[in-house]
Amino acid sequence: PASTGDLPLMARSLQPAHQMTSFTSFLALATSTAAVVTPLRSVSPLRPAPCAALRSSHPRMKDWSRRATLAEKAGGAGDLGASAVGLTGSIPVEFTQGNETLRTMATVGQPLSAVAAQAGQFIKYKCRKGECGTCAVRVDGQWIRTCSVTVPHLPDGEAYQVFVRPTMVKGKKSSRFFSVRSFFDGFKNNILGMVGFVKEGPLSRKGRENFNQRISAEQELLERAKARKAAREAAKAAGLSLEDYEERLRAELARGEAEATTKAARK
Repeated sequence: PASTGDLPLMARSLQPAHQMTSFTSFLALATSTAAVVTPLRSVSPLRPAPCAALRSSHPRMKDWSRRATLAEKAGGAGDLGASAVGLTGSIPVEFTQGNETLRTMATVGQPLSAVAAQAGQFIKYKCRKGECGTCAVRVDGQWIRTCSVTVPHLPDGEAYQVFVRPTMVKGKKSSRFFSVRSFFDGFKNNILGMVGFVKEGPLSRKGRENFNQRISAEQELLERAKARKAAREAAKAAGLSLEDYEERLRAELARGEAEATTKAARK
């Protein structure tokens, strides 16, 4: 194929039609022109390569893993100082959760939720209005709402200590459908289900005991319903209401027990 340097020569060869001797020479000229233009179009920088289009059709998934804070990347405020790692403020703040303590700096009036995010401390929120108490943390022995509290003024040398519940942890990230993790999670759930069926299912001893207790309770309820129905029919036959009939039965039962007690005492 011809190069770009041959284009002026090709243009000079495109002269008026009276210089062409025959139709055969015209076909030869058209063939050489197509041979020059086709390679130039294939290497045009405006046309993206097929592999680039293929890569753009499959976007990368965003990484949602926890990123290190600025203090952690720079080595920690305790080693290099707060200003060296980009932490500004005059009040030291400490977040303690179990055996782990995160330290940062804050200014007076700064929202505590922003300070927690700056330190990398996870706080669980829900309403973000200070009503539900999901984000409650303990400061000076009192429970406060992180979403509606600001950092107060403290004397020099004192730190604002925040104690976070050990149970306030991030939920386990759900696995994608048809991933390796989802396969193992499903296998684990199936195993736990089979173990639970064997231990507490209808064929186990505990399952049989629960079944017998349920049958006994149902039979007792059925007998009570039959006795109630018989009492209602007897009261109707005696011309009394059900309450009066039951009161008379209770009186007769008490009289019978008293007579039995008296006879036993005489003997």
